[in-house]
Amino acid sequence: MIHGLLDATQVVATVELDGAPHEVCCEAEASHDRRTNLLTVRLHAFVRAMEQDHIGETATPAWLPEPETVTESVDLDEAHEMAEDIFASWNRRVLAALPRNP
Repeated sequence: MIHGLLDATQVVATVELDGAPHEVCCEAEASHDRRTNLLTVRLHAFVRAMEQDHIGETATPAWLPEPETVTESVDLDEAHEMAEDIFASWNRRVLAALPRNP
């Protein structure tokens, strides 16, 4: 039986792209298979426009990390905490990838 643990999107920064402000977003979707004790966390990052004319528009600039899937063997009682730790680590990785202004 697959148990959903986490479905989250978090804004980790704001950047300017093509002269317009964008939010840098991290997503995680985690599930745990009780039969095999396998935790699966799917990670993704993107930017989304903040201006009203472009609300809902998203992009994935080349400087963002590629989407990733992490799997770990863990008991259900520890799975949620591990999923949150993996998501926090992903957020730090995305922040580290942000372009630096000269």
